[in-house]
Amino acid sequence: MAMGGAELEQAFESIFSFVPTLLLKSAILLNIPDIIAKAGPNASLTLDEIALELPTETPNLHCLSRILTYLSTKSIFVQTQTSDNPSDIRYGLTATTKLFFVRENNPSNLVPLLLMQTHPVLMTSWHHLHECVLQDTNGFEKAHGKDLWAYGKDDPLVNNVVNDCMSTFTDLDMEQILSCYDGFKDVKTLVDVGGGKGTALAHIVTAYPHIHGINYDLPHVVQSALSIAGIENVGGSMFDSIPLADAIFVKNVFVDWDEEKCEEILGNCHKALPENGKLIVTENITMEGSVSNKSIDIVADLVMITLASGGKQRSEKEWKSLLQKSGFSVVKMVEPPGPFSKLKIIEAIKV
Repeated sequence: MAMGGAELEQAFESIFSFVPTLLLKSAILLNIPDIIAKAGPNASLTLDEIALELPTETPNLHCLSRILTYLSTKSIFVQTQTSDNPSDIRYGLTATTKLFFVRENNPSNLVPLLLMQTHPVLMTSWHHLHECVLQDTNGFEKAHGKDLWAYGKDDPLVNNVVNDCMSTFTDLDMEQILSCYDGFKDVKTLVDVGGGKGTALAHIVTAYPHIHGINYDLPHVVQSALSIAGIENVGGSMFDSIPLADAIFVKNVFVDWDEEKCEEILGNCHKALPENGKLIVTENITMEGSVSNKSIDIVADLVMITLASGGKQRSEKEWKSLLQKSGFSVVKMVEPPGPFSKLKIIEAIKV
């Protein structure tokens, strides 16, 4: 069989597909998107101008040029040149980079997600993905001998990277959730189970200041939680017990766990609530009987296989069955506006 040029190019692109992500990480660690952004809304800078802002007096401009030139082919930067002189090459920001990779004064930036997914500890998990096929395990546990949450207890840096990433997603979607769902208005005491740094509760108590919020997560997680009026940070395990409250909020937690573990969490939610107490769950909901062919959806599913203990996204039917089995009746499901089209708010009551 003759070797085709297009096929060979595709093969090389597959082999080196890790390069764009790691070069983007390098550019962000060098703070280059922010350096360019600070120069003005439509600024473009030469290598020499960028080098003046780097934390070294002797940067390797040849290396920097290669990084920025390649990322320009991936629509991260815009490369322009007004003459044949290489020193005239300038680099600006694309709309995508302005929206998601400039950090300063930009709450929608996705840098924490990039730093989490490219952290060496988490990247190692992908080297064990083939073993997830051969054994009932996940890549992270195979690589490190413990799950991600136990690992974070022993490694504060990984713990912070993960919590920063979770907080970023919470900031992105809480405004949309609060814009379409008013089920918090009659709540007096609200526990956020797996609340991390308390980001979601901060949004909720700002919108509903009468609420007393309890941010509940593992002790090593709440150590780095925000200190906010109206919010109490409590350490513990959702598999042991959950603080008493008249409502419980659980955001993007069940996706990390298999059915048995989800039933344990829901059982403890049931014990913590009064009769007719409210359970508010936000999760990505899949369409019944359909398989997404979107690349990002498939990647998200693979991330769960690699990092989580039997976790998965569930359909409406699966959610109703799981909640009913755990003593809850679904009142309604609400789909917020915004970019996360599969995100839904499930309101259920204890029966």
